[in-house]
Amino acid sequence: MTSNLKSSFSEWFDRFKNSGLIQALIFTYKVAWNSFLVIISVIFIGCVFAFGISTGYFAALVRDQPVLNYKTLKGDMANYSQSSEIYFADNIPLGKVNSDLIRTTVTLDQVSSHFTDALLSTEDELFYEHHGVVPKAVFRATYQDITNQPLQTGGSTITQQVVKNQILSNAVTKERKAREILLAMRLEHFFSKNEILQSYINVSPFGRNASGQNIAGVQTAAQGIFGVDAKKLNIPQAAFIAGLPQNPFVYSPFDNNGEIKKDISPGINRAHAVLKNMYDGGYISQKDYQDALKYDYKKHFKDTTKMIKNRYHYVTNEVIKDASIILAKQAARKQGYSEDKLYHDYTTYLNYSKVSKSQGSSVESIAKANKVNYSTIKKHFDTFENLMDSATLDLQNGGYKIHTTINKDIYDDQQAFASHYSGYESDRITYRKDSKTGKKEEIRHPMEVGSVLIKNDTGAIISFVGGRGFDLSQYNFATQVNRQNGSTMKPLLVYAPAMEAGLTQPGNIMADLPYKRIMGSGQVYSPVNYTPLYHGFESTRKALYQSDNMPAVRLFTRLSQTISDPPSYLKKMGFTSLIGSDGYNVSAALGGITLGPTVEENTNAYATFGNGGKFVDAYIIDKITDTSSRTVYQHKVKKTTVFSPQTNYLMLDMMRDVLSPMGTARGVPGQLDFHADWAGKTGTSQDWRDGWFVATNPNVTLGVWTGYGNNAKMNHQYYSSRTQKLWAGFANAAYRIDPELMSPNKKFTQPKGIIKTTYCGLTGEKVTSLCREAGFVTTDLMNAKYAPRTTEEALVRTSQGVKIKQGFVSQNYPFLDLSKTNEKFLKLIQLPGDQLVTDEEVAADRDKENEEKKKEPDNKKATIEQNDKEEQIPTKTNDKKQNKSNHKTEPDGKKQTTDQQTTDKQTTDQKTSGQQTTDQQNNTTPQSNSTENNDSVKKEQSIKQPIN
Repeated sequence: MTSNLKSSFSEWFDRFKNSGLIQALIFTYKVAWNSFLVIISVIFIGCVFAFGISTGYFAALVRDQPVLNYKTLKGDMANYSQSSEIYFADNIPLGKVNSDLIRTTVTLDQVSSHFTDALLSTEDELFYEHHGVVPKAVFRATYQDITNQPLQTGGSTITQQVVKNQILSNAVTKERKAREILLAMRLEHFFSKNEILQSYINVSPFGRNASGQNIAGVQTAAQGIFGVDAKKLNIPQAAFIAGLPQNPFVYSPFDNNGEIKKDISPGINRAHAVLKNMYDGGYISQKDYQDALKYDYKKHFKDTTKMIKNRYHYVTNEVIKDASIILAKQAARKQGYSEDKLYHDYTTYLNYSKVSKSQGSSVESIAKANKVNYSTIKKHFDTFENLMDSATLDLQNGGYKIHTTINKDIYDDQQAFASHYSGYESDRITYRKDSKTGKKEEIRHPMEVGSVLIKNDTGAIISFVGGRGFDLSQYNFATQVNRQNGSTMKPLLVYAPAMEAGLTQPGNIMADLPYKRIMGSGQVYSPVNYTPLYHGFESTRKALYQSDNMPAVRLFTRLSQTISDPPSYLKKMGFTSLIGSDGYNVSAALGGITLGPTVEENTNAYATFGNGGKFVDAYIIDKITDTSSRTVYQHKVKKTTVFSPQTNYLMLDMMRDVLSPMGTARGVPGQLDFHADWAGKTGTSQDWRDGWFVATNPNVTLGVWTGYGNNAKMNHQYYSSRTQKLWAGFANAAYRIDPELMSPNKKFTQPKGIIKTTYCGLTGEKVTSLCREAGFVTTDLMNAKYAPRTTEEALVRTSQGVKIKQGFVSQNYPFLDLSKTNEKFLKLIQLPGDQLVTDEEVAADRDKENEEKKKEPDNKKATIEQNDKEEQIPTKTNDKKQNKSNHKTEPDGKKQTTDQQTTDKQTTDQKTSGQQTTDQQNNTTPQSNSTENNDSVKKEQSIKQPIN
């Protein structure tokens, strides 16, 4: 029976198996299975292919990354961003570049376990398990970023963050991220977890401390925020600090002044989130968690503490600025820019910005008015500013050694003198309205001072005074502030260029008489002297040492008609602040340019005279080296010839007289503790807003400026003597430290090509009888190139006496305002109605007069002679006799012996006078009054004859 059942079942199964349904199912199964195998194969092959592509792509991203060995990685981990160091001259340490980042390193055993727990629970919970990279963390960070969760733990492990902070940059690129992953795994291969963690807690940023400084490292954070060591941090404090690295400046409780922020909730909320992580991770109990949430953070924050004052703020700021420019130029060159063009456009934009602030107009409109492409200079400004920012950051953290030219002892003594000098004027007070409270707020503006001492032959800045004190003003009045330079402009733009062009020599006669010019705009430009008095016809030398304005204005007018580009001299001497028509307008002769130079620029220009007519750009940074002691910058002296040796010496010799008993700086020699061959010039701008004195000797040039930061007026009675006293004080301070520097055992050397000769000062040519008769004969130094060769006659005899020809006056004394010229000097100028007289007529008149005198009784003749002697006026016998007396009169109306007027150095006239001019050329022309008030030095107690 069993066999029958088996047989029946077999028959049924065969029929069932062969049925259509079963055959269809079997076929479907085989197809499905084969398809599955195909899909699996494709996926496998795809994965292999994708892995190959990914591996190849990853390899391509890191192909330029060098394989770093253990020694290199260890050095990078321990390199906690070194601050650059600054040195005075002679390798004397000044201090570190204030990177605004302070750090104190510690070991792990010096840190509270609460902090490491808080850190690991928030930044890298799998730190002790992974091998440098956690894919899950990357996915988690991506999810948190997409869902905008308040607590974002980041996709990088602690190891990766060490790589980012210590080895790679913070740039967000695929290449950098790939390198970060590779180096993180390599770091894990060489170093223990604790070594990596210790590096992290010392390099991470933690915001600001109670002094407003940027801080890095847990120890610095613990001390700067809570006033405790990292070892003493409690749970809530540890949570607060551990939460800072994710966004340190947002979560920091302090602002950049060290004050507690009005809203500290971001930092507290972050700390609470960290506490939640600690609780969830089992690092703290529920009670610890609840207690920590109640912690009064504001109560336990450290009190605001002021930073220790830096004695050398002016120096460090200037060094960082100049070093940043140097490194930025190097970076520009490496990036393919023309560094000179880029920096030129950068300074142009800065200058336009200064004008924009003072005029209330846009930089773009100023550029357009000066026909400068605004978009180009703006683009170049932005580019160079970015390079400057990067360079400054590099200086703060790159460990450079910056060697300067500053003599520490001279700097200290000069700054002390500036700070303790008691002769400053009182503060000027202005008021402003508080926009929030509406209350009137008083603002005090102290009188300020700026000075620079430069070595002539190298351009090295030996010392400078940036102001009375950094606590009074953070502006550097020596190097940053532009001011009009008044009459100190005259040697630079007028007298030296005019002598170079052969337009005048020291003994040539100038006209200190009223000037009136109708400008193209129809406005009248009529500058004036300090007093309504004019000196008439005087030598170039005298016009300079008395600082008379009219001769300088007229000479500049002639110079502008002779050469096409007068301001080219200023540019050669380092003036970088010229804008538009600066240096072309006649007002420039008296310092009337838009911005004016800095004290450094003005002093640097005068150093050209002290260096034989060759300009050398001033500098403060001599050398920069990197952490490997490799020199990345070494200053090189470059000389530019500006004036010939002959012009240069004549200018020096004329400026010597400024310090003589006849000059506007006659009080200076008596205040000096030493003798030197000084040559200089005083200067004052409109309304006594700026006082200047700049002088050079064969070694150094010292320039001083005084004024108010808000451009307020000074007291016109004492401004000049104050400036000169400050100058003498700074010179004496430097002399006490380095006598050989300030008082060299040499004088300026007279070059070949200089002669001393007697000639007609009116024409610069040989003496004629009329020149001698009119009293214009002079003896002085001159450039042999322009020695007198002809007997050009510029004089004519009239019925009113010997006078200057009208044509000569028009050519050499342009824009003479006859309506305001004193009658005394009009007698010396040929007027349209003057009747000419020949020599024969004069001789005949003289013979006739002699015959008449012989016929007079002796007593009458004696009476007439006595009257002539006492009154010093001609007898009034007839018009011819009047003419005879006039022929023997000097240009200023004084009786003169034939050659008594040979040089201005023989002049004993020490009347004091000042000058002032108002530039009314047009609306855009700078206003400049050059005001030399010689009365300001009347009170000098002792006046010594300077060494010449």
